[in-house]
Amino acid sequence: MAIHASRTDNPCSGFVVFIFMLTLSVLLTSLAFAVDVGRAHEQRQQLQNVADAAALAAVGTLGVDTDYPRMMSVVTSIAVANGASVDEILAIEPRCGIWEDGMFKAGGFHSCTSSMNAVEVSVTRSVPTTFARLMNQDSFQIRTSAIAYTPPPIGGSCIRPFGIEQSALENVRGFTGETFSLGGTQEVGNWGKLDIIGNSSSGVEYTRLMLTNLCHESITAGGYVSSGTGSAQIDQVFQSLLEDTTPPLAARNMVFAVTPDARRGNSTVQILRFIKVDFLGHGGSGPRWRADFRVVEWDAQPDPPVQPTRRLVK
Repeated sequence: MAIHASRTDNPCSGFVVFIFMLTLSVLLTSLAFAVDVGRAHEQRQQLQNVADAAALAAVGTLGVDTDYPRMMSVVTSIAVANGASVDEILAIEPRCGIWEDGMFKAGGFHSCTSSMNAVEVSVTRSVPTTFARLMNQDSFQIRTSAIAYTPPPIGGSCIRPFGIEQSALENVRGFTGETFSLGGTQEVGNWGKLDIIGNSSSGVEYTRLMLTNLCHESITAGGYVSSGTGSAQIDQVFQSLLEDTTPPLAARNMVFAVTPDARRGNSTVQILRFIKVDFLGHGGSGPRWRADFRVVEWDAQPDPPVQPTRRLVK
């Protein structure tokens, strides 16, 4: 008996091959496109670093002697040193302006004046593609920008909002290391609050104000400030100074104003001079409150405001 072998073709096999090849093609194309996208992402990060560095350097040129050519010279030199070209910087020209209320307000064209505190820098680059050309994408256009600004100094000179009546220092010879005491309440003692920026009479608010310097243009020898009201639980206020362990310690190197006697109510008081002291300790409360201090500098100068660091906005 003869045996005949036969082959039956599967019509689905060709379709499976077609789907496989199509899927493989899409995957390979997507992978290739991802390579170009990844390269573009790296370029974007590089350009962002360029914009950041150039803006931070440029804002340092602002001030009394500032001008646009000087600012531009700094921007271009920093940009080139970090791998960008002059053309990439000038595609959108850097601008000086004012950073205020969380917004950048650009100045005039090619203008940088002494009143401006911010610089905006943009960097633009065309990144050619390799695999994305298969999808008619010859290049990626990348633009990054950064705004750097310098916050204004806070007020003028800086002291703690606390005044010592001059009679309390009559028996102090003024030697460094010498000690003296203050006591009582604001109404009947030999000290008083200074209303530098609207001090609250509450203990919590006044404590917050006493922990750091307050700064204002009126803080000068011979200048006048308002005398605050209320004793504000002064024993609790100074106890908070002792308990502050964050350097620089709040109870050390405090600059106080020396004022005339009899500062009462909400009157204006003159600053005669300044004294720098360390707070040593205290006891009692109310009219029986007594605090001890050590002279650090008899004729002190108010502290200058801390120059704020340049800040970056992306």
